[in-house]
Amino acid sequence: MKRIAATLALTLIASLAHAFPWYSSGNNIRGAQLMTEQERQAYVAKLQTMKTLPECQAYWDGHNKDIDARASQQHVTLPPVQGNPCEVMVKMGKIR
Repeated sequence: MKRIAATLALTLIASLAHAFPWYSSGNNIRGAQLMTEQERQAYVAKLQTMKTLPECQAYWDGHNKDIDARASQQHVTLPPVQGNPCEVMVKMGKIR
């Protein structure tokens, strides 16, 4: 019985890890092409430290504002904001 419970727990954890893989890879961040690899890694690392939705939302909004300014300076058109990693993290139970 314990083996079945452990297997189910591992399956659940693995499915959550793959439920939203793009935000943890750093490759599909809006404006990633304007960021260095280190900036992408720092963005993902910081995003994963968030504990509450308001904290995460403020960080994500700040990122979007900063990346929009960078895009404007470099005369790059970014796609509109789509999806919200903070809302997904709430659904995954990572933040409240």
